[in-house]
Formats: sequence, structure tokens, C-alpha cells
Amino acid sequence: MTGRKNRSRADRPGLAARAVRLPARPSIAIVAVLAFCAAWLAGLALVAVAEGGALADVPAGSHRDVRAQVDTVGFANTAADMAALLEAVGAKESAAVAARRAELGLAEDQPWVAAIMPHDDYLYAAPVDLHLLPGMRAERWIVIGVCHACRRIGVSGKLLFDGHDTWRVAGDEIPVDHELRARLLEDLPEGLAVVDDVRHDAEHSIESLLPWLRAANPDARFVPVLAPGFPWHDLSAAADRFGLALARICRDQDWRPGVDIGILISADAVHYGCEGWGPSGGHHPYGCDEAGHAAAVARDVTLAEVALTGPLTPDGPERFVRAVWRPGDPREPYRITWCGIYSIPFGLTATAAWVREMGTEPLAGHLLRYGDSVTDGRLEVPGTALGVTAPNTLAHWVGYPGLGYVAQGEGAP
Repeated sequence: MTGRKNRSRADRPGLAARAVRLPARPSIAIVAVLAFCAAWLAGLALVAVAEGGALADVPAGSHRDVRAQVDTVGFANTAADMAALLEAVGAKESAAVAARRAELGLAEDQPWVAAIMPHDDYLYAAPVDLHLLPGMRAERWIVIGVCHACRRIGVSGKLLFDGHDTWRVAGDEIPVDHELRARLLEDLPEGLAVVDDVRHDAEHSIESLLPWLRAANPDARFVPVLAPGFPWHDLSAAADRFGLALARICRDQDWRPGVDIGILISADAVHYGCEGWGPSGGHHPYGCDEAGHAAAVARDVTLAEVALTGPLTPDGPERFVRAVWRPGDPREPYRITWCGIYSIPFGLTATAAWVREMGTEPLAGHLLRYGDSVTDGRLEVPGTALGVTAPNTLAHWVGYPGLGYVAQGEGAP
């Protein structure tokens, strides 16, 4: 979709040119300031080494590869802002979280083996995000993200891994599980998975989820994977292979789904409206008034309940694909403009293959909460730098799905 956070800094007209317009001959004052800064930083490095600081722990010639935060408007930039957000959304939504789990018959400590979580601005999506926290108990997570730019630049038919050591988001550094990533890359068929830091460094759909993972489990680590476009048959086959590879790793490591490892899928629901969606004019089959909003929300909820809840078997993701994909050319894929048309069917199909290969019963999917940026509005979190990247009006709004998948029967965590 266009009109939201799907353009990197390099995509913004004129920015690159403005960024490099320096004087042809720097003044003596500029040179002096730069020299002072270099000397000051060198002094700090010497002090850190002398005092046994972080630099002293890094072997000569090596460094940590830290992936920086992309969205510094819609997502928390500091630990303090994330804490304030959690306090604000907790005051608003905690009672609803407990009530919904009780309504669904979920035990207080029931962990998700897999989950679907939105990646939009926290001030809009946080009430849905909060419903995922109680079940996010695993120590490590494979996070399946949306590649917003991939269709535009022609990247498809392969899974995109990263090569970073950690990701810095909301003032925290979240470690990548290097061993799990290396094993997955080794076990997957050649050509199916590649390392692409360029795409990961420009994408916000995974980083959005990481502070929530760490709020649920401060020791959580993860492996990020972007799922761009595939034809359905190829996507299904790739997901099966991914699930089988993960099952082999879990057996080797004696990892239990939901306890030691889980799959977290990044996705927003419909992007709806008749303003601000770029040349396409937006998706608005029911109109851009209150009745149109209500009809689009009802369609989203029905889609989630019919295709994404209940026993997780391969026909569920296929029902989702038939509903949201436009048949034919995957370069123009939307029948319904969900931002997760590949991440959801890939993640759920991989999850189904994984648990099937582990010899357990199909998972049960539950719609924990559906929200949207008009109905829920903008959460008030005063004293923070949190903002929004798009309006929330009847002419421009986004839906948010929150779903958890739990083990059933004998052997459930």
C-alpha cells in the first residue's frame, strides 16, 4: 500500500540532494570543530578501555553489527517512552485483556505457539498489541515481517533474512539468535532464503513488534524474516519447507513450541479510504462514511473469524488467500488491502507444518481483539515523543488484527 510508512529516506524526493549539499571548501571554523569532536571521541574511547568498558570487551578488528531503528515517529524511541505507553494502554485495556482471555477459556499462563500482531503506529495499534502480551512467553521468536517495498522494486519468491547482531529499538538492544538463524539458512533449500540487510534496514514491520516481545519476556531473542510476494503454490511449498526445517531444529535442541520458541507474524488488516492512498485512489468499496466504515470493519472481523481462527490446518491460510488476493499477476495482488497478504499465509502455513511434524495436534486460533484507528482513536500518552504517521479519519484508516494460536490436548504447554 502507498500513503503510509512504506518509503525509506532515500525514496523521499529531494532528500538525498539536500543531505549532501555541503560547502565546496569548508571554513576554518568547521574544520576546527570537527577536529575537536574527533579528539573528544578518541578520549572517550581511551577512558572506556582503561576502565574495562564496552570497548575493552570487543576484540581488535571486530565490532557488533547493530541495526538502527527506522520509524522514530510512530514507535517508541526510548525505554521511558515505551514504559509510559505500556502504562497508558494498560490503564485503558488491561481489564478487557483479562475478560477476553476468560471468555475464550484461555488459562492465565497459556502461551502462544504463534501469533499475529499489528505493526502500525503505537498510538493507534497499542490496544490490540496489549492483548498479545500475556501469551508471548517463549525465549526465542521467529518474526515474520511484511516487505512493503518488495513489490515495487521487484523482489519476490525468496525469504529475506538479516545479518545483524542486534536490533536497537525503543532504547533497547534486542539480540538476534545467530545460531538459530544460521541453522535455518543451512537447512532451507538453496535459493529460497537469502541475507538482505538493505531490505531489513529500510523496513519497519518487524521492529514494531520487538519492544512488545521484550515487555513480555526481557530475555527474548529473535530471528527476523521478511516474506515478500510468492504465487500461492510456491508460498505454500516454501512455508512447508520452513516448518519442516524448524521442526528438525526443535527436535535437535529439545525445544517446545510456545515455551522455548514461537512464531510471531507482523500484519495490519485493511487499509481503507478514499484519501491519501496514492495514485490507486485507495480501497473503499463501501464508501467513506460511517456506514462504509462499519461495513468494512464487519468484513474484516468475519474474514479473521472464518479464515484465521479455529483449528490451524492448511485450508485456513488458503481461505485467507482466496479472500484477499486478486487472482493472476502477483504484482497487483490486492482484492482486500490487508498489509500482511504474504506474511500471514506464509507464517501460518509454516506454523501448521512445524507442529504437524512435531507430532502435536493442530493449534487453535483465537481472535483476541480487532481494532481500527477510527474506532479506537489516538491513545493519549503525554510527556513522550510518540506520534503518528498518518491520519485516522473515515477517509483514511487502518484495521488491526490480534490473534493467538495455542496448543491443544495432550502435551500442550
